[in-house]
Amino acid sequence: MRHLLTGACSLLLLTACGGTVASPSSSFDPATGRAEVAAGVETTSCASPEGFRIEHPADWAVNPGDVLPACSAFSAEPFAVPEASDVRIAEITLSVQPGGGPSVSWPDETARSTVEVGGRPALRVEQVAGPGFYPEGTPITTYVVDLGPARDDGAVLVADTVGLPGYDHDSNVEVLDAMMASLVLDPAGRI
Repeated sequence: MRHLLTGACSLLLLTACGGTVASPSSSFDPATGRAEVAAGVETTSCASPEGFRIEHPADWAVNPGDVLPACSAFSAEPFAVPEASDVRIAEITLSVQPGGGPSVSWPDETARSTVEVGGRPALRVEQVAGPGFYPEGTPITTYVVDLGPARDDGAVLVADTVGLPGYDHDSNVEVLDAMMASLVLDPAGRI
């Protein structure tokens, strides 16, 4: 059931207020740095106190903001965010992190694309984990978005999906690409 929902969610179309459409596919084109979004799944949006709004599949679970800031973790299945833990509990996560800018080097990087997300310069990085935090060979897709001069701490928005066992990484990458295509940043740093 989970894979069916994840597969259906990969057909995500992002619109300003949510909705459905009838495009047949979804993919990221590294040559243009654009995600083509697609079909037939309702979306809804959430706002983060960190200064962004993003569309996501309407039937996905989203953290409420009691442990992590609201609108930080997204999953095709219900989940709970544990206190003081680094355990990955959701297919897609977003977080605002200090400094570094989008040109930071990533370990085990296999592909990198310069993109624009929410009107800001960004990188889309693909990795295959070596020995370390995740099991060796785990695919990871990450966006790093420069939040610009509204953030005097040089903060970036990091959005990622990690292909851990039980997650459909290919479908989740399509959902992540579509979500990032919908990102709206508040120029003042708060939504």
